[in-house]
Amino acid sequence: MQTTTVQTVIDRLIRPVGFNEHSIDTLKSGSPSAEVKKIAVMFMTTYAGIKQAAEAGVDLIITHEPTFYNHADEVGRLAGDPIYERKRALIDESGIAIFRLHDYVHQYKPDGILLGMLKKLEWEAYADSQDMHLLTVPESETQTVRTIMDHLKIKLGIDSMLGAGDLERPVTRFVLSPGAPGFAMHMDFFRKYDMDLLIAGETHEWETNEYIRDAIDMGIARNLLVIGHQKSEESGMTVVVEMLREAFPEVEVVFMESSPAVKRV
Repeated sequence: MQTTTVQTVIDRLIRPVGFNEHSIDTLKSGSPSAEVKKIAVMFMTTYAGIKQAAEAGVDLIITHEPTFYNHADEVGRLAGDPIYERKRALIDESGIAIFRLHDYVHQYKPDGILLGMLKKLEWEAYADSQDMHLLTVPESETQTVRTIMDHLKIKLGIDSMLGAGDLERPVTRFVLSPGAPGFAMHMDFFRKYDMDLLIAGETHEWETNEYIRDAIDMGIARNLLVIGHQKSEESGMTVVVEMLREAFPEVEVVFMESSPAVKRV
């Protein structure tokens, strides 16, 4: 049987899109030639997550977000910082390889993160075939902003989120926008679709939130729910778990979730 290496796994992950030399999806630690017998898929390579993976005998971590607190994992300004140095030491001592999978998974057709979130939320049947961000409630169902909010809390295991607008407003069409694509994309959704609700992962508070505030103050019906970046995307990485289990049946693949870094107090 051919040995599965870190590079073998990376090649499979980028195959649906093709290699992009400008992508921030690179190997952050470890050797491409190292053998892989166990993979952990995570949303974020937290210190606790790396420790858990090391104790579980993981050879390779696939993470959606950065390991070192900035989009490109640039570490120059972190040198000498005790938090960075301790995390770096843990990674080096464990020997675990870490590969970031952000750009590629979002470029899958359909977007891997969006597809995974729709599966988690059991909203696949709601999704428009041309744009899976756009969801339509079947005529046989009755939904309001509040019932959708409650559904999100149950399915994602969260106890609160940010909201604006009338929670009792009936909803027939809404948009799910995981992560933090920015105000420009949120505006595109409002321009393109006659929708009752935008569900965002993360917003810049001075942008999307203020647009919604002004609309409400003008008497224009707009509704916004902000889940939080992590929980709006984390379950999307289960698509990667499924892909790797199918591609490498001889390799153990586990999904490691974590609680959000901050909470409302």
